[in-house]
Amino acid sequence: MTLKFFFTYKTNVKERWKNKELLNVLVYEFRNRDEAYFRDAIDKGVIKVNGEIVKPTKKLKLTDYLEHTVHMHEPIPPKIDVIAKEDDYVVVNKPAGVPCHPTGGYLFYSVTKSLFGDKKVACVNRLDMPVSGVMIITFNNLSQCMEKIKDAKKFYIAKVKGIFPNHIEVNKKIVCKEGRKRYVSEEGKECLTIFDLISHNESYSLVKCQPITGRTHQIRIHLQSIGFPIVNDLIYGDEEPEEIETKEVTCDANYEEFDDQEMYKCVVKHCKGENNRSFNFKKYFICLHAWKYFYDSKEYEAPLPEWCRL
Repeated sequence: MTLKFFFTYKTNVKERWKNKELLNVLVYEFRNRDEAYFRDAIDKGVIKVNGEIVKPTKKLKLTDYLEHTVHMHEPIPPKIDVIAKEDDYVVVNKPAGVPCHPTGGYLFYSVTKSLFGDKKVACVNRLDMPVSGVMIITFNNLSQCMEKIKDAKKFYIAKVKGIFPNHIEVNKKIVCKEGRKRYVSEEGKECLTIFDLISHNESYSLVKCQPITGRTHQIRIHLQSIGFPIVNDLIYGDEEPEEIETKEVTCDANYEEFDDQEMYKCVVKHCKGENNRSFNFKKYFICLHAWKYFYDSKEYEAPLPEWCRL
């Protein structure tokens, strides 16, 4: 099953776009589309400035805002298992392959949208999209919940290649130097993770991971840094990603119901169908699971996934 809908993104002009031409900004900032698309979209009013059709050479002001209408296809959000319900928050078992909350590429296919719809909520702890396990969502007293998470004791389970040592503590600083990818570097922030071997066979080990600090990707980076990358980790591991199969685009959205048929016809023409992140990565997981959280004087545990069986 697939959700199909029209949606208009709106964004204010950023400081770095000031006095630059609209087309140049779009081509440089949004590289998932080519220049030919942006020219067509501007011409047909699919992309507007302040609600009006403009020329590609329009110079942007800080007081301007952009609108971009698209047609989207997303998977039906999966069922999310609730571990516990408390007065100010709920604890769920996040599936791998599902983002925590809506982002630019995901409007409905997310944990928070699936559980709460349009209700205003916030993720107390965020898990990377390919990671599963304990996730805490608050609908009240966000600042108080965020303070408590600093003192929470967390345990993850990771599956790595090779036979892991019985116990090791990794105290290596982490820095972000290139996009979203992070590295071990003396220029970074303090970062400590404690690892303990749970079990192993001739090829793989299950490892209990306790992050003492809360740096982004720290478990993944620390395991990579000592020669035990997480199985199936395409960013920090040594595995090559599988080639993504491009599906035939079939979009039967009805644009004739709109007053501006020319604009919506252009939107449908450029619809990517199911060739997007939500479909491409919904089955993607890494062998890292948020297993137990000791939070707010309570213990929460997410059942172990199938890959934990050695």
